Order: sequence, then structure tokens, then C-alpha cells
Amino acid sequence: MKKLIFKTPFLLCFAILALNCNDPKNTSPTKMAQKGAIENNLLASVSTENLGHFKWLNEPKSFEIENGKMKVVVEKGTDFFNNPEDQKKTSTGPVFFKEIKGDFVARALVRPDFSSMWNAVALMVHIDNDNWIKFAFENSDATGPSIVSVVTKNLSDDANGAILNDQEHIWLKVVRKDNMYSMLWSKNGKDFKMARLSTLKAVDSVKIGIEFQSPVGESASHQIDNFEIDKTRVNDLRKGE
Repeated sequence: MKKLIFKTPFLLCFAILALNCNDPKNTSPTKMAQKGAIENNLLASVSTENLGHFKWLNEPKSFEIENGKMKVVVEKGTDFFNNPEDQKKTSTGPVFFKEIKGDFVARALVRPDFSSMWNAVALMVHIDNDNWIKFAFENSDATGPSIVSVVTKNLSDDANGAILNDQEHIWLKVVRKDNMYSMLWSKNGKDFKMARLSTLKAVDSVKIGIEFQSPVGESASHQIDNFEIDKTRVNDLRKGE
């Protein structure tokens, strides 16, 4: 009898623990978030040898896609900027993109190499070399690592945003709704702040992708940890949802 009395509570506790582990309601929120990121990460479905539906505009010096992450090495002089001061147009930055029709939400977790001035990784909306948006985490000459946005309609503007000197990586989000585009950023991938709201000319489809640059440095090695594109229409452009 003593043996039976001793084992019964133990067995009951073991059974309860087993049921809790198998219950989806008890799944860790952190693990669920990680699982969702893996499932939504488009880089997990492509490789260095097979880009799937993606293409390169200006293929980089080298790149590697493995385990849902992308590493890109770019050379000196890689940039996108139609300079309003001297009208010089530069369109040499590599862009990893796919063509998308209609509205969408694109997100990327970027880790730029900030070894030189103006080094950056950006989410880019590209219609042609005279009509595009670049939303970047950039080593600005004015503010250091910062959120920088460039909207180009023949000539480019250049707007410095939040200063993020303590960050090595950042989440970027670009939302399209008709011909309007909102640009948002986040430290944790959940709480996004809008940096800019702008427009481009009305077209059916655009290239949406990631741009890599090293305008003045000899080279740069950038990394992307996550890239998502959701074909959806948001209610609120300023919140991006």
C-alpha cells in the first residue's frame, strides 16, 4: 500500500505535465514567434543556386543564401541616388527583388556593414531608374547609423530619420496601398514607427526587394536575417496594419 500511495501522485503529475506539453495553448509565445518568422521568411525557400521567383538587378560581387539568411558582398561605388545638386544619376546598387502586383507589406531584418560612410541595406521599391523608393538603415555622414529614406521622382531627395547608434540590426517595413507607400522601422519586429509617407506614379506592378550599397568604401559585407512579403491591403498606412 505504501508503494501505491507513493507512486500515484507521481504518475498523476507526470500525466498532467505530458498533457500540458502537447497542448498548443501552452506553447511558448517566443517559440511560436520564431516558428512564424521561419515559416514567413522567403529566404528559407531559396538558395544561392536557386533564387526561385527572385532576381538580381545589378548582381553583387558575391552572395550566399543559407538557412534563411543572406550574406552579400558589394564593391565600392554601389549606390542608388539621382543627385539633385549635379543631376548625376547612380543606379549601381545590387537589388534582390521580385515583381509584385498591387498592395503589399514587405519586412526585412537587416544587418548592415557600417565600416564606411553611407554603407546601407534598404528595402527598395523600384519602378525604373527615375522612379523608386529606398528605405535604409544607413551609416549617414550626418548622424551615423540611422533610418534614412530617399524618394526619387527623376531626382532624389534625402531624409535622415531616427538615430540608432546603439543598434547593429533593425527591422524595416514598406507598405504599398494604391500608389501610396509608408515606411516604418522597429527594433523588435513588433512595435513599428512610421518614418515617412510618400507616393510614386501609379503602376500595376513594382519591383520590391532589398538594396545593398557601399558608395565610398572599398567593399562591404551585409547580412539579411529575414525577408517577408505579404500580399495584403492595410487599413492604416501610418501604423502599417
